[in-house]
Amino acid sequence: MKIGYLIADFPVLSETFVVNDIKGLEALGHEVVAISLGKADPATEGNPNYQIAGRTIRVKGLAGNPLVRKATKLRSRFALTRRRGSSFREKYNHKPAGMPDDLWQDRLTWDAALDQIDRERFDWIYVQFAMRQLLLGFWASRLLDLPLGVTLQAHDIFTNPMAKWFDWTLGQCRAVVTVSHYNREAILKLGPKLDPERVKVLANGIDIDRFKPGPHPPHRPFRFAGTGRLVEIKGFHVLIDAVGLLAQKRRDFKVSLIGDGPLREAFEKRIAELGIADLIELLGKRDASFLQAFLPEQDCFVLPCVIAKDGNRDGMPLALREGMACGLPAISTKLLGLHETVSPGTGTLVNPDDPADLARALEAMIELSPDAYRTMAEAARTKAETEFSLLHEVSTIARWMADERSEEVPGRVTPGH
Repeated sequence: MKIGYLIADFPVLSETFVVNDIKGLEALGHEVVAISLGKADPATEGNPNYQIAGRTIRVKGLAGNPLVRKATKLRSRFALTRRRGSSFREKYNHKPAGMPDDLWQDRLTWDAALDQIDRERFDWIYVQFAMRQLLLGFWASRLLDLPLGVTLQAHDIFTNPMAKWFDWTLGQCRAVVTVSHYNREAILKLGPKLDPERVKVLANGIDIDRFKPGPHPPHRPFRFAGTGRLVEIKGFHVLIDAVGLLAQKRRDFKVSLIGDGPLREAFEKRIAELGIADLIELLGKRDASFLQAFLPEQDCFVLPCVIAKDGNRDGMPLALREGMACGLPAISTKLLGLHETVSPGTGTLVNPDDPADLARALEAMIELSPDAYRTMAEAARTKAETEFSLLHEVSTIARWMADERSEEVPGRVTPGH
């Protein structure tokens, strides 16, 4: 199949799962073209971890001189009408009954992008995140008769102003995929007219051949690690306070946090206030190659996720699964669908926003006997191998695509029809 893979920006250093998906589909023999609304993250330039075999198309008509942009759109609309004839013109000019006015007007944004997509003759359009890129996917599916699929993660469910259109945008999809059952229930509440059979759960896959363990007894000092952006939802502020509490009893451990973000300065200040600069290091942004070498040398992965004040939250953090694939027992929180990742025997779940509970879990991990630690580390790796592999994820998506190709494009799957 020839697949158009729609994303906002590509590639992005923190979105390795997008590159993984594309590379995985390519490895299965599919031609994948990345369709990006924006630019590449400069931090990925020249990094082979973020290079794909196929091409990357940058969407036209979204920026630049307004007059040039308008002329480009008109030329593209004319080209689409000439190629596709009355069918395209009819769908483009006649608003479906019940469609919200603002969603209907949105089609005017995408003429140049639709022309780019139409010229590629894709078999499928697949969208990562149900944000602005899903609107392009929606109109490409509806106007160009292309089957559509989408994966939703977290913020595109819980803090998404475009969720008001889910009955339409997700209703256009042959497969709506999300990373946890918790997310699935939220999607069905936001889109009550969706067919539940089309809303599927499938975790983002990781390359378990690259993220692999280096078995060892627990170190002394014990080594904790966490990776992710330094933002509220990751809960690293809770971890810092937990370390401050535990440091009052013992200091035979180290914590390494990998990532950067807007809270770095606040974290540095809090670490200094608590007198724990010798126990926590902020390593900044690092790429996948660094993580693949660094994580197997640690003892436990910590990601104490919380729900942010604005309602944003994590879905099923890829970083947590990468740590477990490296044979690290995990500590996370009793929140969202995280119990679907950190199951009994693979780690510990604590109360969110509770530094004292987290401090107790950190100490309990340090106190594990070598045999108990080894058993938990092996269970974490086994879970990654059986449930989180990239091959399983992309093979499942490809199978869904193949199964659906023979069906009529579900343009009829809209409210009121």
